[in-house]
Amino acid sequence: MIGTPFQQEVLRKLSGLSPVYIIGGAVRDSLLGFPSKDLDVVTVLPLDQIVTKLSNWGYKPHTIGVHQPTVSLFQGKDRLDIATFSGDLEKDALRRDFTINAIFQDVKTGEIKDPLCGLQALKEKRLESCGGAEERFQEDGIRILRLIRFAVRYGFDIAPNTWQAAVKQISLLKGVALERVTEELAKILMLEEIENALGLLDDLGYFKMYIPELARLKGLIQNQYHTKDAWDHTRRVVKNAPSTVLLRLAALLHDIGKWETASRECFTWGEIKASARGYTVNEFNLIGKNLKRWLHINVEVHGGKLDNYPDTIVVKRIKPVQTSPEKHFEMVLNGKRHFLQHERESARLVKEFLTRFRWSMVLPGGTSGERELHFLVGHHMQGTLTFMSELKGEIHSLKTRLKARRFAWEIGWDGQSFNSERVENLLDLWKADFLGGKQDAEDNLYRLEGIQSEIRSACTFLKERSRLLNWKFFEGFAREKGLEAEMFGQFKEQVRKRVMFDDKYSLTDLRFLEKEYNFYCKSESSARNNRKPRLK
Repeated sequence: MIGTPFQQEVLRKLSGLSPVYIIGGAVRDSLLGFPSKDLDVVTVLPLDQIVTKLSNWGYKPHTIGVHQPTVSLFQGKDRLDIATFSGDLEKDALRRDFTINAIFQDVKTGEIKDPLCGLQALKEKRLESCGGAEERFQEDGIRILRLIRFAVRYGFDIAPNTWQAAVKQISLLKGVALERVTEELAKILMLEEIENALGLLDDLGYFKMYIPELARLKGLIQNQYHTKDAWDHTRRVVKNAPSTVLLRLAALLHDIGKWETASRECFTWGEIKASARGYTVNEFNLIGKNLKRWLHINVEVHGGKLDNYPDTIVVKRIKPVQTSPEKHFEMVLNGKRHFLQHERESARLVKEFLTRFRWSMVLPGGTSGERELHFLVGHHMQGTLTFMSELKGEIHSLKTRLKARRFAWEIGWDGQSFNSERVENLLDLWKADFLGGKQDAEDNLYRLEGIQSEIRSACTFLKERSRLLNWKFFEGFAREKGLEAEMFGQFKEQVRKRVMFDDKYSLTDLRFLEKEYNFYCKSESSARNNRKPRLK
């Protein structure tokens, strides 16, 4: 009999009262040779009688559901769901989703009942609806996503009429509870053949309707370092990512800001002015850092003109010019393809994306898992940007070691403790991205792995270093200097960074602490001066 000893024990008792049939995924998986944890059964016994009998036998039944109530039993990881039906197997089968899930097995005899030819569908590796496909999807729109999951998990072809009905009725998912949609998407993300699943979801029109940030990556040409467009690259990155919901989802979303930031290299010349939109040169809005310092100065701006917001330039470099050029704008011939600050834009879009689902249900840590997702997406380029010279082969042992410690610290330190798991997650995402279709990635993988090995060693060093630090002498020093509350915390963090990165510094070295204190005082004085309102 299918099931665990606990499930079999309950089913034997119930089958002594009335015929009981195992139905659905457990029968399907058993026939395919896969284990199944949960068991769904049907019987003609009324639900109240089932509850009474189970209670009398010493079990603790739970009645779940309103429209189609089910009696559920739990023991450890085992689950058994019992529903009542009329006794007409074909009628019951026609209300189920797909024929491979409408195969019954008699608990007492072990006999297989197959009213809708589900066995033939299993043999032919064909996925089709029970009866009219449109009607089945209208009964429960989540079946459209289950269609994708089953087809990819088992490597089945989808029957044409079932596929056409799913495409036609993709909007039905708008009426499905966000919790159920999120749970189903999480299961899809965990599939071994996730690249195929993403392709089917795209063909289905799911992304275009529900996650347009992904749909518009299709056909988006990247720079010379990539061999694939942004969408095919994303699918490869998801495939390369470890099979956890957090990392697969981070991989799926890591480049959604590329459509917003796609640009071509250009120059513009003129006076930087302030406006309600920010800072401008001629007819162009500017996006960049420290633009205020260039206000009312004639400059040359080197940057990227956005493809989809052609009145905006993302700044790479600015320099002053003495004379006004004959032209105020020029695209660079065969100029570079840019996605400047795309990781920041991706992180912004992730926050909006999270409001459309309930990912806190399936991410470890709930809402803190959502924050980790946002962090990983927003920092996915940090490794490449930090170790650019090392990735090109310019490795200097001591310099790289110190750089690895700073990188690990900046990623892993949350203000209270060092989180090496966050560092490891970012390294996994970085590697998945690196191997997602970039030129010469396979040839240069040894460099990436060498850098990541150094970062992992840095994590070990930082954890051990943090454990050994004794702050008692430092605290006495800081109190003597009159540092309290916020100022004490600021000074401690300043000193912490120095002693964590390099073990030549000691918390009991008075000369070192005096030097750091003087530096802190100068920094604090400068900060206060900058905060003072300027007289006009």
